[in-house]
Amino acid sequence: MIVTEADLSDFLGRACSWPETVRDVRIALAPEGVVVSGTYYKIIGIPFHMLWVVSVSKGKITAQVDRLKAGFLSLSFLKRYFLQAVAGVSSLVELRDETLVFDVEALLRDSGLPLRTNLSAIRCDYGSLTVECGEVTGGEAAD
Repeated sequence: MIVTEADLSDFLGRACSWPETVRDVRIALAPEGVVVSGTYYKIIGIPFHMLWVVSVSKGKITAQVDRLKAGFLSLSFLKRYFLQAVAGVSSLVELRDETLVFDVEALLRDSGLPLRTNLSAIRCDYGSLTVECGEVTGGEAAD
């Protein structure tokens, strides 16, 4: 399956609600991963930029923040706090160490699509994300 930046932006727009202080969120896909940028408004607008490295583990999509910046400042020291906030948005997202784990099948079920995916790999490229699924055997997803 190939997911475009527009597909991912649309999905995140429906699945997540950004706080009022976060605006102009944009999603870009590059070989390094998923780039999320926008502006955090408190007294003034502060641009932020995150690079998420995505992979598949045990049939679920995992995401780790590789870079977290606001303006010119690296905010790596806030990574754990940020990940806890993201994981708290949905019961279908789990935080393990410093990695977010997305149960795609549960997300699909919640959207009314009871599908088995048997995710095997995920690759990012400029403008698209390729999600690969393995063979399903015996009615169960293979590991």
